[in-house]
Amino acid sequence: MAQSITFLYSILIILISLQSSNAIFLNSLFSTQDGSNLCNADKCELKSNWSHQAVCDYVNCNDDACEGGGYLLWTQYVECAPNTTSRVFIIIAAVLYMLLLFLMVSSAADDYFSPSISSIVAHLRISESVAGVTFMAFGNGAPDVFGSIASVLSSPTPKADLALGELFGGGLFVTTMVVSTIILTSPFDVEVFSTIRDLLFYLVALSFLGFCFIFYNRVTLWMPLTFLGLYLLYVLTVIGAQYYHNRKRKAIQQQNSVKSRASRRSRKSLHSVAPMPVIPEIEVQEQSVPFPEISVVTGAIDKLKEHMTEKAQERPVRRYTKRPSFLVNGEGHLNHLHPYAKQNHLGTSRRQSELSNEDEEFVVIHGQVYQGHEARSRAASLVPEPRKISSWRNFDVLTDLAEHLDPRPDAEDWEEMNIFSKVLSYINVGPNFLFKLTIPLNEQSWSKPLTLIHAFTCPAFLLFSLQFFLKSPFSGSPGLWLYGLAVSIVIAALLIFFTELGVQPKYYKEIYSYAGFIMSIAWIYLISSEVVNVVTMLGVVSRVSHEVLGLTILAWSNSIGDLIADVSVVKQGYPRMAMAAAIGGPLFNLLMGFGLPFTIAKLQGKYISMTINPTYRLLILFLAISLLATLIGIPVQKFRLQRPHAAVLISIYIAFIVFVLLSETGVLVWN
Repeated sequence: MAQSITFLYSILIILISLQSSNAIFLNSLFSTQDGSNLCNADKCELKSNWSHQAVCDYVNCNDDACEGGGYLLWTQYVECAPNTTSRVFIIIAAVLYMLLLFLMVSSAADDYFSPSISSIVAHLRISESVAGVTFMAFGNGAPDVFGSIASVLSSPTPKADLALGELFGGGLFVTTMVVSTIILTSPFDVEVFSTIRDLLFYLVALSFLGFCFIFYNRVTLWMPLTFLGLYLLYVLTVIGAQYYHNRKRKAIQQQNSVKSRASRRSRKSLHSVAPMPVIPEIEVQEQSVPFPEISVVTGAIDKLKEHMTEKAQERPVRRYTKRPSFLVNGEGHLNHLHPYAKQNHLGTSRRQSELSNEDEEFVVIHGQVYQGHEARSRAASLVPEPRKISSWRNFDVLTDLAEHLDPRPDAEDWEEMNIFSKVLSYINVGPNFLFKLTIPLNEQSWSKPLTLIHAFTCPAFLLFSLQFFLKSPFSGSPGLWLYGLAVSIVIAALLIFFTELGVQPKYYKEIYSYAGFIMSIAWIYLISSEVVNVVTMLGVVSRVSHEVLGLTILAWSNSIGDLIADVSVVKQGYPRMAMAAAIGGPLFNLLMGFGLPFTIAKLQGKYISMTINPTYRLLILFLAISLLATLIGIPVQKFRLQRPHAAVLISIYIAFIVFVLLSETGVLVWN
């Protein structure tokens, strides 16, 4: 194990060193030529009359402007290719690589990031209304938000146009095409308050950003801070509405309880033969956190243990290492055994929540809905018992490690997949193995060998993903990789001396939840940075603006997943929940995707231009039209969205694409 860890560190150091030395050599080469004054350009602008060598030298010298900030420098690979055939093959490889990255970011968000968030919410006992607009929204919008962060922060030259193009383009696609698909799948009655609230906040944020574009030519610190403040106001609005709703619901429940007791007393008085002694009623105080009764949870745990034993007997070849869980509704009743963190039947509590006006948090994982109490019970469920291993010399150590690192889906999941999903699972085997090697997963049972590996891989990969691996904290100091290695050795020593092979530590699940949360963020940020690299290369090669690339490639790639997930949610019987995600999701992405990275960039002293070009005008205009169309269409259709409204939204998006094409080709000229 020690040799493999040393080999891993050596590979990382060699890769980063080669990249740095190559950049230094190429910059020095370009500085000896006549065009050296073109170094350190703000934008990557290639001239048509340049020679192949001049273009290659320019791209090498301006890697901050011509690259996205990741490790693979695709623009240099393409522009410095020796011939056209190599150039075409490199572009095709880059596109395929980008498609793989889209699959990886979806898997990292669904399989690792969201479970960690659910466990953190359950551990901190955060109220449902707060979790719904913070942690759960962050879990659903992680690819979009981190894509914006990577566009702005991954390179010294912020690619704000790429980030804004993705945020605007994704918002327009979701609020038109996704919403129209939801309506076409199943017309539904709108949840009036939350939908209108989200639409109004979205319009306010969009209007403020349009105001900034009109009157300012650069981003200043107060602009993204205003967006963060608007997000805070949105959170407070949701909390206030939830508080009012809970008070109203409790009052109704108390009123119904009084009527029920009075009815029982009247029936007893009518049918009683002799007067019965009056028994004083015991008032039961409701707990602040709606957790189920102990007897219900105990019964669920017993059933889970029986279920795990049956699984172990049925499939002795492949051990049951993933945790099962149970679902408990708001009243504390056991709804359904949840053996593979999936729900195949509609629970009573979910139907009741869909018909209520309650703003409850939910997360969608692989098209499956997890609502507030379900996400909590899933996060609070049992972790499978670790394998009983008595000694390191036992062969079971390797068997246990192999089971935990197995990247294949479970047999039950495999049987339920269609052909397309099975193909994606095969493609995702390699990335999933890397995820399991570097991301602690709180749904798996305790494995001391794997935890020791995580002690070394997690600090190393965290530094690698942030590009801090070789950076020195001060002059004359070794790289941060050496400090990370020292931290890993300390953690490994603590694990060796204070944990046992076959006994799960006390705070194993909590520690793995927070560690998994951090490492999931590291992976999503790294993947997003590599996506920005590929998209930047496509823009340089095709001479298409970053705004157009953002509103097409990035926006469509991130929104297709939303489309599939929301349609799945509708088919499960939750059209209003899908509508909430289609409006609230892009709103969260815009507020946090602009507020967070641009605030950090301004605190770092970066200059970010803000020019209202034709593409931005069209994006803001048509996004506002789509939001206003839904806002006006809700009362016009008597609070029931029907298929004619879907046709209107589709027409808006088609008109937007036509206007963008006319603008980019020069047919439509703006004054």
